[in-house]
Amino acid sequence: MERIGSGSDVLDSILDGGFPVNSINIVMGLPGTGKTILAEKIVFSNASTERPALYIATVSEPLDKMLRYLQEFDYFKPELVGDAVIYEDLSEVLRVKDLDACVAEIIRLVKEHNPSFLVIDSFKALHAFSASAGEFRTAISKLMNTLSSLAITSFLVGEYTSDEIASQPEFAIADGIIELVLQKVGVKDVRYLRVVKERGSKFLNGEHAFKITRSGLAVFQRVVTPSAAVSYELVNKRDKTGVAVFDEMVADGFWQGASTIVFGPPGSGKTLLGLHFIFKGIEMGHKGLIATMEENPTQLDRIVSGFGWDMQKAVDDGMLELYYVSPVDIYIDEFVSTITDMAFESGAERVMIDSLSDLVSSEPDVRRFRDFIYSLVQTMSTKGISTYMTHEMNNLFATSVTTEFGISHMSDNIVLIHYVRQESEIKRAIAIVKTRASHHDPRIRQFDITSEGFRIGSVFADSDFGSTT
Repeated sequence: MERIGSGSDVLDSILDGGFPVNSINIVMGLPGTGKTILAEKIVFSNASTERPALYIATVSEPLDKMLRYLQEFDYFKPELVGDAVIYEDLSEVLRVKDLDACVAEIIRLVKEHNPSFLVIDSFKALHAFSASAGEFRTAISKLMNTLSSLAITSFLVGEYTSDEIASQPEFAIADGIIELVLQKVGVKDVRYLRVVKERGSKFLNGEHAFKITRSGLAVFQRVVTPSAAVSYELVNKRDKTGVAVFDEMVADGFWQGASTIVFGPPGSGKTLLGLHFIFKGIEMGHKGLIATMEENPTQLDRIVSGFGWDMQKAVDDGMLELYYVSPVDIYIDEFVSTITDMAFESGAERVMIDSLSDLVSSEPDVRRFRDFIYSLVQTMSTKGISTYMTHEMNNLFATSVTTEFGISHMSDNIVLIHYVRQESEIKRAIAIVKTRASHHDPRIRQFDITSEGFRIGSVFADSDFGSTT
């Protein structure tokens, strides 16, 4: 089936290659969700003198206002307007006459300009000019029959809600339905795109986050695991962390391609252990990626240099990629998609994510958060990429791993860092809770943080926990 692009490679992938040619599509969503921006991007990405686009405005937004704001976007090409992209305003026809006259005018314009692409914005606004549901259905049926008989790919833009999909006649006629949603999460607004329907397409369902940028809609495809198990070769190699005693505790390092979660309270050393993991890999010739929401690059460089590593040299040598995003502005969809692409493109063999706790705050839907983490872990594993993740615990002296997000079982290895209080002294403790397909030393050991990083000492005696709370 021939298809046209949306102007976004990611959205085209979600749509199984783009919109089928000569299809009728509804772009729906409440005001401010980005419907017009998406429709305009589609038009300017496809229109040409040979294959023009006809953009019809009704009564939702004045045409001159629409064009004024359109000029702020990178995809706008003024040289195309009037020849390849033709704008028409039917608001006066609707105000002075009626719906039948408007439909007749649309059909006339279509026959006059012979467009390959048609946008009617807003299509839902036409409902207000119909005396009854039956009258609207008759008028729209006439329009749809005309569009279906011609070689036109149509986009009907409207401020529909999800409940109207089952009740409004245009949805039964449409070949495709794209829903844009705006949700409030904490103090920020989050936008999602959902493909409700696309005939003849094996589209990717579910919610895909997007942001509105000067280039249009920046869509982030949700990461999914294959429906069938992927066969891949397990690498029979160990990943050393560079902390000698720790590597001995896990049978000379974790398996390459395994995922590890390190639980611990603030300031306990979770990030530092991850830095050992990344820079030991670089020392051994393994490229790394640090994805952090905890420290910006300047802060991270100061921390790294304090332990004798040269972060900037690793970046300049192409051995290290850095990705920092503020936890205030983060989308889990964007974060997972970005680090996956960066890991694959850079050839990274070790990835550090610091921390999952910040991702939790960005995605309050526990099931959605869990799905993303599972998909991320599985995707990295199939590529032989070792993943190191941190997760903050609120209890400074906790000695058991509990998480309401159900992510512990997804990881191959679990490390617990906590504090032990002995009379007037607080000591750091580390233990291996779980290693999949490998032997490990389960004993709790004391460790210190020195100028050289982690230094793990002796095993705690049972009597050391007598006054622990």
